[in-house]
Amino acid sequence: MGKIRIAITALIIAMLFVSAIVETAFYYNNKISNLNSQISKLNDIIANFPTAHLVDSLGITEKLGNESGSIPYNYLYMIGSVTNTGKGTAYNAGLLVVAYNSTGTLEINMTVPLCIGLFATNAYILKNFGGNSWATRTLVLYGEQTDTYIVITIYHEGIVSNWTVKPVWTNSP
Repeated sequence: MGKIRIAITALIIAMLFVSAIVETAFYYNNKISNLNSQISKLNDIIANFPTAHLVDSLGITEKLGNESGSIPYNYLYMIGSVTNTGKGTAYNAGLLVVAYNSTGTLEINMTVPLCIGLFATNAYILKNFGGNSWATRTLVLYGEQTDTYIVITIYHEGIVSNWTVKPVWTNSP
C-alpha cells in the first residue's frame, strides 16, 4: 500500500507542476498577445501621424567678390521660398548647404535658418571678423504653411562650383 501511496503522491505533485507550467505559459501568452496588439495600434497611429515635408523653390548662384564693387568677398547667394506641404509642424527648419570648389574640396558645410540673413563659413569669420560663429535662430513652419521668403548670403573662401541645398527640420521641438 505504501508504494501506491507514493505513486499517487508523485502523480499529484507532477500534475500540480504541469498545471503550474501550463498556467504560466497561458498567462504569458496572453500578455504577449496584448503587447502585440498594443504595438499594432501604435504602428497605426505612427503611420497616420501628420508629418512635415519642406519643399524649396530657390535660385542659387555663386557671386565672386570682384563682380560686385561693394563686396570684395565671394559668396553663395540664395533667394526664393520654402513651403511646408505636410500637415505636421516642421521645427528647427533650415537649409543644409554643402558646397565644393572645382577640385572637390569642401568649402561650405552648414545649416542656416530660413530667414533673410548673412552667414559665413568659420574659416571666413576667423580670418575677417575674429570670431568663430554667428548666432542663428530656428524657425517653425506649421502644417501647410506656404511661401516662407528667404534671402541668404553665405560668405566663404575660395570659389564654389558644385553645391547641394536641401531643407531640413525636426518633427519635435
